[in-house]
Amino acid sequence: METNVFKGLMRKEWLLLRNSFIFLLCTMFFVWFAGLGWSVFTGNATILLIISIMFIIAHVLYVTWIVGAGLHMEEKSQLWLHNPHSTSKLLGSKLVTAIYLQSVSILFALLLLTLTVNVAAADMIGKFEMESLTINSVVSVLVQVMVSGLELGMYYMFFWIIYHVMGQFHYILKFRVVLFILFIVLLFMLVGYVESHLWTVLERVVSPQLEMAKFMNFYIEEGGVGVRSSAENITIAGIIVTLLKVIGLFSLSSWLLNKVVEVR
Repeated sequence: METNVFKGLMRKEWLLLRNSFIFLLCTMFFVWFAGLGWSVFTGNATILLIISIMFIIAHVLYVTWIVGAGLHMEEKSQLWLHNPHSTSKLLGSKLVTAIYLQSVSILFALLLLTLTVNVAAADMIGKFEMESLTINSVVSVLVQVMVSGLELGMYYMFFWIIYHVMGQFHYILKFRVVLFILFIVLLFMLVGYVESHLWTVLERVVSPQLEMAKFMNFYIEEGGVGVRSSAENITIAGIIVTLLKVIGLFSLSSWLLNKVVEVR
């Protein structure tokens, strides 16, 4: 029963967002096709490579966009006032839908990247350094994009709810924007302080590091624009801290939403 309820909420999100989702997929393809034409015209395959990579990196904003669109619709309709289900299910359905649509869109972006590599390999638009495109580098960037995107989306959800919770206190409405900005600054200071100490403790317990490749280093030289690959080390402790932040923000958001009688 609970599973059916959650699936129903996800279906609602999909029906509300499917037109925008399809529009973004079509936009990606048309931009890629325009980049293909430009690469053929200039004989520089790196142009199309950069466009294809940027599609993947741009997905760091995908969860925030999906969650933000869903919350905006709830704000306009006030439907959650009549929602018999828990706020954790309401917010969770938005988050899971966002991750699902992000994954599908990333797969489409990977398809465009694969086409780019094949077109370049066939020497239709020139060539670029294939060493920059390893399986490890692609997977590494995907992991970073999805984890960072999830954290960014949770911050957006939390701040959105905080802003509207402030709207319940009529005596601070005139200063809500200023207080909201002050809250964001203080929260990031607090999170940074707690995170640094938590990071130190966790690194003593969980010390292994993962080498995550990055291939988003663009450079310009006489031969044109290029891409070089580099790598950075990410600790297991850092991943744990990020997951703890996501869980904490989601729990606080669900709890606070229960306190919101009417979004203003």
